[in-house]
Amino acid sequence: MKFFKYLAIALAAMTMVACSDDEPKKIDFTREFNMIYPQLPAGHKMISKIERSQENGGSSVAVVEYDANNHVSKITATYHDKTGAETNKEIINFDYKNGAIICEKKIQPVTYSFEVNAQGAFTRLTNVSSSRTVAGLAYDYSNHMEYAQVVNPSYTTLTTNGWADGRLDYWKVSDINHSDSVAYDYTTSVPNKAGIDINSNNPFTFTIIVCEVLRNAGYYGATSATLPGAVLKNGTEDPETHQLVLKRYNISYILDSDGYITSYTTSEVPKTTVKYTYR
Repeated sequence: MKFFKYLAIALAAMTMVACSDDEPKKIDFTREFNMIYPQLPAGHKMISKIERSQENGGSSVAVVEYDANNHVSKITATYHDKTGAETNKEIINFDYKNGAIICEKKIQPVTYSFEVNAQGAFTRLTNVSSSRTVAGLAYDYSNHMEYAQVVNPSYTTLTTNGWADGRLDYWKVSDINHSDSVAYDYTTSVPNKAGIDINSNNPFTFTIIVCEVLRNAGYYGATSATLPGAVLKNGTEDPETHQLVLKRYNISYILDSDGYITSYTTSEVPKTTVKYTYR
C-alpha cells in the first residue's frame, strides 16, 4: 500500500536519454519551496568528475560543480561516439530556491520541478512546460529506493529494487512491451565508502552518468553499502526450457590507500571502465 500511496501522485514519462522531454525552450520557473538536503553518511565523498569509456571507443564525461554549501549546483555532461565525435552535450543547473532542475542542450532543453522526502531524495519530477509528472519514486524506511514508476501515453514502466543488509541485490523493470532484470553477486565485494553508484543500475529520467552523480549526491536515496564482484544479466534463451540464461560479468575495482574506489572495469562486451575524481 505504501507503494501506491506514494506513486499515485507521481506517474511519469520514461526518458532514457538525458533531459529528452518535448520542451521548446528554457522555462523560467518560480514557486515557494522548502528544500531538504540529503544527509550523507560519515566518510562519504562527493564526486567532481566521472569518466566512462568503452573498449569500442564510446565515452561520456560528467563534470560536477558545487555551491558554497557543498550542494550540487551544475553538471556538464558530454557524450562521444565510437569515432570520438561529440554526439551531445548538456548543462544541468540546480535551483534549490524554487526546487527546479534546468537542463540545457542543443536540441530540447527542459525544466523539471522536483519534490523530496524527509531525507532529501527525489519523490517526483514534473515537466514545468507540460505540467506532466515524469518520475515518481518511493523509498523504504532506510531511504533505499524501492520503486520507480514512469508513464507515457503508450505504456507504464515500473522498476522494483530489492535490498538486503543495506546492499542492492537486484532490480526488475517491466512495461507492456518488455521486461528485464539485473542481479548482483556479493561473493566478493568492496565497501562503498564514497557512496558511488552500483554498476549497471537502472537510470531514471536522466542518462546513466548523470544518475551516477545524483545518486552520489543522495537525490535517489541511500546507495548500496557494498559494491558487488559481479553483475548477472539476462542472456540468450535456453532452447529446452525457453528461459533466459543469466550471463555473469565480473567487476574489478581499483582503490586508493584509504579504500575509496578510483575506478572499476566490467568484463561485459564492450568492456567499460569508469573513473572517479572526488572533491
